[in-house]
Order: sequence, then C-alpha cells, then structure tokens
Amino acid sequence: MSVAQADKRARNVLVLTYDFPPRRTSATYRMGNLARHLPSAQWQPTVLTIELRPGDLQEAEQFEKLPQGLRIERTRFWEVGSWETSASRAVRAVGGLQSPQTAPRPSLVDRGLRRLAAFVRSCLYFPDFTVGWVPFGFARGWKVLRARRFDAMFSSEPPRSASVVALLLKIVFKVPWVMELMDPWYPPKRPIRRRMERWFLRFMLRRADGVVVMTEGHGRDLEESFHVPSTKIHVIPNGFDEDDFREVVPSTAGASTEMCAPGYLHFSHFGTVYPRNSGRFFPALADLLRERPEMKDRIRVHLVGFPDENTRRSALQDGLREVVEVRSFIPEHAQALREMYASHCLLLFWGDPEFSRLAAAGKTYVYLRTGRPILAVTGQGTIRERMEAAGAGWVVDPEDTAAIKNTLCRIVEHYDRKAALPSAGPDYVAQFRWDRLACDLGRVLDEVVNRGR
Repeated sequence: MSVAQADKRARNVLVLTYDFPPRRTSATYRMGNLARHLPSAQWQPTVLTIELRPGDLQEAEQFEKLPQGLRIERTRFWEVGSWETSASRAVRAVGGLQSPQTAPRPSLVDRGLRRLAAFVRSCLYFPDFTVGWVPFGFARGWKVLRARRFDAMFSSEPPRSASVVALLLKIVFKVPWVMELMDPWYPPKRPIRRRMERWFLRFMLRRADGVVVMTEGHGRDLEESFHVPSTKIHVIPNGFDEDDFREVVPSTAGASTEMCAPGYLHFSHFGTVYPRNSGRFFPALADLLRERPEMKDRIRVHLVGFPDENTRRSALQDGLREVVEVRSFIPEHAQALREMYASHCLLLFWGDPEFSRLAAAGKTYVYLRTGRPILAVTGQGTIRERMEAAGAGWVVDPEDTAAIKNTLCRIVEHYDRKAALPSAGPDYVAQFRWDRLACDLGRVLDEVVNRGR
C-alpha cells in the first residue's frame, strides 16, 4: 500500500465530551453533528462521555441521527456539588442562610457562611463543577487506548473535565491531541482562583497539538494572552444541520402559527438569553411604545426558551406586558424552525462586550440558514461580522437606546412599504453546514497527526 493510499484509510479518533446526545444541552448539537459527519472526512470516532441518569433532559431525535456503528463509551461520574443541598438544608433548619425576602439584611453569620461556601466551591470545583468525571473518564480512556490504536484525540469543552481527561491521557499515551474551546475561560472573581485557572489553561494549551475555537476573536485572544502560535489555532464555528430544514417548507415564511397570530409583526428570540446580553432593547421598546402608542397594535415580541431573570423582569414590566410574551422552550426542532419561519424578524441578543468580542451564539447559524431577517443586538465581534458579510439584517449597539428604537421603526416601515427584506445569501451560509465543518475538523486532525510523523 502506498503512502497516499494509507493516508486515505479511515483513522481512529477518541472524542472526549461531557455532553453528548441524547442529553439535551447546547453542546450536544455540536458534538453529535461532528461525530455524525467525521467518517466522511475519513475519521472514525469513538466517543467517551458520561452515562445518562434519570431526570436528564433528553432529545431522542439527536441520538437517532447518529450512525448505527458509532462506538460510545459511557462512564459514571461523581457529582461534587451534591453536598450543597443537604448542607444548606441543615443550616436553614437552624435559622441560617435566610432568603433576601425574609431577611433583607443578612446577619454576620450568614455572610460568613456564604463566603465560606464560595471558598469551598473555589477549591473543590477545579477546573469546574464537572471535576467528578475526571477519574472515571481517565480510567475508561486508559482502557480504550490500551485496547485499540487511536491516531488522535479530540476533546471539547465546556464543561472543562473533558480537556483534563484528554490532558492526562496525552501525558500517558502520547497520542496527538486537539483541544477545543467552545467558550473562553472568563476570569473568576477570586484572584488566587484566577491565577490557578490561567496557569492551568496555559499548561493545557502548550501540551495540546492543536487548538480549535469558535471565533477569530477568541483565537487572537489566545495568541496575545497565552502566546499560542497562530499555526496551532484553527477556527471551526458552530453550524446547522441541513437535514433539519428538509422537513420545513420555507414558503410558510410569515404564515400564522400558534405563536405568531396574524395582524402583527412578530419579533422572536429563541434559546437562552444570558445576563446583560439583551442590553437596552426592552427599555428602548418601552420608550417607543410610549412615544408611539399605535405600535402596540403592530408589534409582538416573543422570548422562546430561557431568558435570564433580569431580561424576564424587563420584558414583563408595565407597558410591555401586552406586547411581549415569554414562552417555554420548544423541544421539537422542526416546530421551532416553523416558528422561526413564521416570525417576521429574528432577534439575536449578544450584547455583553466580552461575549460579543470572543464568542458567538450557536443559534446565529440556524438563523442565517432560515433566510429570515435578523435584528442583532450586539457589539463588535463575530456576530456583527457574520451579519454584515451575509447581508442578513440589522445590527445595533446594545446600549444605544435611540438606535434600537430607530431600527425597530425602520423594520416596521419596511413591512408597511412591502420593501425588499434582507436575507442571508445561500452561498455564504452553506459554509456552516455540519458536514463541511466536520471535514474542516478532519483536516485539523490530519495536520496534527502528519506533523508528528
């Protein structure tokens, strides 16, 4: 067999991830789709992950998409935070740790207990709350690597335990390792913990043979802050599954559904709204409705999923309750897509400066694939760049109340005049298909393996 023929044979990669289908977390969509399509890039994955437990939110649809022959190694794990519930219950039984509603000014003892608990968490949950998987994941990884030859390892975080398991296996077995950071390591408040995390991340980045990030901004940050060579960093963003869209007919765009009743312009946000990411959108909307009361009969805003408490409070304040609706998460992906198509404009809240600079919401790529107009409330960063490159809609600064109001008025005028609406170009969007992104990952794995020959 020639070298060229040998290079074309399927190689084996051990994929380490805490979250994997059918568990329903944001990370499982990425990991499930990459594992599903890696064989087309001549890489055969074996997945090392945690066992399923009663009470886990699950999405069978994602699991059913996986190849029949995919090997999945599931292990036990220790929930290191299990002590907190019983400990707090015991303290409350003797009158401690009272809630802010019953004790607006906490006692000196309560303040001391909370500080002690924060200190214990800071020491025990390192590098994060999933550290209890590390011994089990390492033991199973040892067994798997001893039983079978693997050409490379690929770990994905958060949570961070997968990277720790991969690091330990790398030290023992010397297998080429690609470390994926879906999110940056945002610095914790405690200075000692901050220094520990920074040292540990630097150590892992040095030991990894390749580093995958979601955005160019995160890659530049690793280069500048940790002196990671640019040749070691690879940007593979999140994406979308083209098969999901075959079930949904785009011609239903703007059609009424259970959520989007006729007679209104519907603005919809899907998924999680993280703290500080909605910026001044809801105060701006409240101002607009006071200045132009007729807009109450034109606009409806839907938050579908998990808004943070401040966003929920802002969205349901007086003056917005008849316009804004908070709806529960839609578990069926096809139904969620139908509601996206029925919406006149998709909302994307990514206003925290650090979020917008270093990360990008996974829903961005699903939004782009729908071709529906998007209003992105965000600062400088990847989402702004993607929106501008795709011609997908409008981008406003999260703290610019006037700009948010003016943009909302412009969107309403667009529909009133039946003007042409912005829509992401299909050729641009196609690069974010999961099958193509899996091929990009395959090339990264090829590179680290060939470099080590």
